[in-house]
Amino acid sequence: MPPPEVGFSDVALIGFYIATLWIPGLLAGTAAGLRGWTLAAAAPLLTYAIAGLAGPWTTSLGIRWSPLVFVVATIVFVGVLFAVRGRRRTASSDQPPPWSTRAQIGAGLMVGIAAAVGAYAILRGIHRITTIPQDWDAVFHADGIRWIAQTGDAGLFGMSQINWYEGGAIFYPNAYHVVGSAVFSITSYDTPAILNSQTVLLPGMAALTLAALVRRMGGTAVHAAATAAAVVASSSLYDMLWRGPLLPFATGVVLTPVFVLLLAEFLDSRGVRARLGSGVTLSLGAAGLLCIHPAMLFGAVVFGLPYLVWRWARQPRRLHAEPLLVAGAAVAGLALSFQQIRGSLYSAASFPAVDWPVVSSWRRAVFELATFGHAADTVQVWLTVLAVVGVVLYWRLGELRWLAAPIIAFGFLFVITASFDAPWVQAVTRPWWNDRFRLAGLFVVAAAPIVGHGLAQLSEAAAWLLRRLMRRFSDRTPPALLRALPAVAALIVFVAVSHVLYVGRNASKMSQNTGEGPAVSSGEVAAMAQLRHIVPPGVRVMNDRYDGSVWMYALDGVLPVAGHYDATNLGETDIGLLERSFDLYGTDPEVADAVRRLDVGYVMIGQGFLRADNVRAPGLVNLAGQPWLREVFRNPQAVIYQVLPLPQG
Repeated sequence: MPPPEVGFSDVALIGFYIATLWIPGLLAGTAAGLRGWTLAAAAPLLTYAIAGLAGPWTTSLGIRWSPLVFVVATIVFVGVLFAVRGRRRTASSDQPPPWSTRAQIGAGLMVGIAAAVGAYAILRGIHRITTIPQDWDAVFHADGIRWIAQTGDAGLFGMSQINWYEGGAIFYPNAYHVVGSAVFSITSYDTPAILNSQTVLLPGMAALTLAALVRRMGGTAVHAAATAAAVVASSSLYDMLWRGPLLPFATGVVLTPVFVLLLAEFLDSRGVRARLGSGVTLSLGAAGLLCIHPAMLFGAVVFGLPYLVWRWARQPRRLHAEPLLVAGAAVAGLALSFQQIRGSLYSAASFPAVDWPVVSSWRRAVFELATFGHAADTVQVWLTVLAVVGVVLYWRLGELRWLAAPIIAFGFLFVITASFDAPWVQAVTRPWWNDRFRLAGLFVVAAAPIVGHGLAQLSEAAAWLLRRLMRRFSDRTPPALLRALPAVAALIVFVAVSHVLYVGRNASKMSQNTGEGPAVSSGEVAAMAQLRHIVPPGVRVMNDRYDGSVWMYALDGVLPVAGHYDATNLGETDIGLLERSFDLYGTDPEVADAVRRLDVGYVMIGQGFLRADNVRAPGLVNLAGQPWLREVFRNPQAVIYQVLPLPQG
């Protein structure tokens, strides 16, 4: 596989996305009293909360969304958090013991290395940052980013107008798209590059959030560093990034552990102002997860509830006040995101549940989990070895022992989704679309600290042996660099035996559904670029839902008849009529009326299809030679026609 083609401007785009994603959250978190690892890990979630809440609110008030409005919204949130929290910082009495400066640097360095390896795996797989993802979900997210940037409509139903402009718009939480629209508006890159520049950050975000979780729960720097390496090495993380890609969902998955960080910060705060500020931050973080993806609310519960049970079981005296505090923060979080909750209820009632077919036996599904080999022909044996060590020495996991519950929960949900097709399975897994890929990703995020624990324990065993050997030659305490040698060696060995955190395996995963087809080819991209010059604003282009032409709005701002591969609830609309019978435009008055109502002026037919079993829409089959069509562009992979007016009378 060739190395990625990445130029200085591509790196600048990624850097700009990092700044856009972290700076608002860092300002808000600092104003709320967050510090250190918790602040760094929580910053992206707080940014998404600001954008995801302010976007729909400003749209409701008739304010057009823009980067400037984003800046103003950030200032407002920061001001509110600062006013609530106040100047004085009251330290918690339950903070974990501090790491040394050397430990901080070492853990931070490993998180940075893991982030770089993850980004490289993605870029090597997709080859260029401008590569168009060739699967189902990507075009919807690209459409949403362009829609918000060009129209200023950041409402919860706005971005679905590219495809569901007839027959009722759909709800989709848009924090991901609102932030992306700011990057799109300021930079000169197209929407695929905006999608990809955020995608390359996700492994690093996973590494940072889990390292911060280990830190907050009293783990060692070696454990945090090993956990960061483990999650970036796991291929199930990348399965959410090439298949779909499930970009908002994957973003929510890697940020879900932040909910536990904010929960611990809130409950450990001392003083009224400190607890009030951390409570508002917790509510904002919970709302942020819901603004990213509705399934994250369920994921936060699966992570947060075991932590609370563990906390209260160890110290029952906390039950006198903490349940009421948590309930109050939950109510505040729900109140902040009432628009998203209303939209989620609407979607649940209006759209059918997804039911993926059974793909394996339950024994096979358990084997795939245990070997980190889901959706692959090979297993990730070194992750399995370390996980076994981590499980055997689970009793030494300390304040992270509650992680057994989310690991078992997500593992169980994955197994039943892959292996059973009963109605109750579909009902239980509906928040995750009955999708084993999504559940495998959640399982990996929950299990990575166990893998990291296994490596940390091996490091401790090596350090113990080194100390025993040193005592044979000297009674003096070994120098600090020598004491750090086992930890450094353990991490280096793991990176080496895993072939640099399985970078080749994960790059191969990312290379699936990228490049020249199956849906979008370079010829279709060239044809869509022509549409931008020949189609008047507001005029729609008739197209096939399953070829690459659905990307015309995302790439060039031209309105299609079909703006997404999904035709849910569109069968009885003018859209559905044209897909069935557009070829009767010259003879069927009903079809001609639908063309006029939708203002269809052009037709584009692409060569490829999204899926191998897709066929051309019936209404687009018999177009060649029609007298009411005039060919205006053709290349080997696409053709464009102008729709001519019908003779009067």
